[in-house]
Amino acid sequence: MKKIVWLNKSNGQLCVTIPKNSGIKEGDIVSIEKEKIKKIVYSFTTADLFNYGQLRLLEHANKLGDFHICGVLKDEVIKSYKGAPVANLKERTAIISSLRCVDMVMTQDSKDSVDNLKKIHEQFPNAKLILIHGTDWKKIPGSEYIKKIGGEVIQPPFYERLSRENILKKILGISRETK
Repeated sequence: MKKIVWLNKSNGQLCVTIPKNSGIKEGDIVSIEKEKIKKIVYSFTTADLFNYGQLRLLEHANKLGDFHICGVLKDEVIKSYKGAPVANLKERTAIISSLRCVDMVMTQDSKDSVDNLKKIHEQFPNAKLILIHGTDWKKIPGSEYIKKIGGEVIQPPFYERLSRENILKKILGISRETK
């Protein structure tokens, strides 16, 4: 099936309209000529208390390659190292899915992104994979796998001012002052 690509004037993205009964479902990658995708950037996030620092990282990731995939960590994963998220997975995924700088969203089942990276590498074996995460983490889960397959790990500076922790401190400080 060949379709004409059109420009969505509200967000500037190129789009293709696919008939409902085509058998293609949400989340499928549709005949993007895989050989034209040379660099795939993978980022991952909690997307909880989504803020400017997270947006900045995702926009940076988008500029590094032809296709940007963002993994959103499941609730249980976040609980294991940060405590329970404020927003649930469905809400956090909806935020990331709506961003122009993200081409595809995957859920991530653990803090380590290797399972998602392997799926992407299988689907795009000729593309270079770039794993991106801020400098707030010294060791990026998945970095050894990326290096093993000839990919690259990039760590732009972490935007500390609006970290989840700083946002929570500010909110708690304000609520104490109002009592």
